Amino acid sequence: MKFSADLDETDLALVTALQTAPRASWALVGRALGISPVTAARRWERLAEARLAWVTAYGGGFIARHHVEAFVEVDCVPSRLSSVVAGLVEQPQVASVEHTSGQQDLLLTVLVSDLAALSRLLTDVIGRLDGVLVTRSQIVTELLTEGSRWDLRALDRDQRQVMLDSRDDPAVQEPDPTPAPEDIPLMLALGHDGRLGYQELAQRTGMSESTARRRTSRLLRTGVLVPRCEIAHSRSNYPVFVTYRMNVPSAALARVGSALSGVPAVRMCASISSAHNLVVNGWVRSVPDSRRLEEYLVERFPEITLVDRSLTLANFKRMGWILDDEGRAVRPVPIDLWRAPATV
Repeated sequence: MKFSADLDETDLALVTALQTAPRASWALVGRALGISPVTAARRWERLAEARLAWVTAYGGGFIARHHVEAFVEVDCVPSRLSSVVAGLVEQPQVASVEHTSGQQDLLLTVLVSDLAALSRLLTDVIGRLDGVLVTRSQIVTELLTEGSRWDLRALDRDQRQVMLDSRDDPAVQEPDPTPAPEDIPLMLALGHDGRLGYQELAQRTGMSESTARRRTSRLLRTGVLVPRCEIAHSRSNYPVFVTYRMNVPSAALARVGSALSGVPAVRMCASISSAHNLVVNGWVRSVPDSRRLEEYLVERFPEITLVDRSLTLANFKRMGWILDDEGRAVRPVPIDLWRAPATV
């Protein structure tokens, strides 16, 4: 495995800064890192051109309240796995695709408009791919934390505070913010590039620049749109993904899930409707560290009954971006849960 092969300490700090505030200005990033805005922008351009880092965006909390997120396990004929993956990564409702160890061959993260759309996706799209044997789905009942809240931990406390101070924290939040139909083109455009400026957003969507600014600011401020800075995991210090499936007593689920979300190695934690009721994903430094993280979680949270664990062998797509064998960005297929599932 390659560890930070093409990224020095300043690069890692730069990525961490954008993980903290993905649309921050280069002036702010430079101030936090002690470099000039020009240097910050030039370093980011180098990382982006090498496909080692990118910024995307996708829907936030309204999805859990009004739509459906699910984890889908797929079993395949081994010789057909590559062709199955090729079909899956092109689907805008399939946000992520992982080849895993354990009982399933592929683990998908899926976002769709409703349960009926999930049924159509499973039967009319995924189930019709040549080589698919079985699918099993688990509906997310609450997403407790996810990848936009995780970072490489390459900033010191003062640097982090500079970036945190730049984020909007309005005194009044909308009670149930959701996107309007005219917001969807903005969200899809930012799925291609989460750092697009307002002028370019206006050009891509046909809006005026002032309208693009106002609508995008509202989407970001209310959490309807979640920007996220990603890194090619093979070039980070955390190249190994581990997923744990757990059972927690219902009375303790909210407390334990919230506490798990605060563990630095935990990247995603969700309660689900399944034989097990909690899924936890972590990024760690090595395969042995996946066992050490498991021991830590079980010791710290005695309510947990560990049901299963798996490692990610290959990550073909992550939150709307197709990746190569080393986890570098290839191209976006922005998440579009409003589009009806279509056969490949």
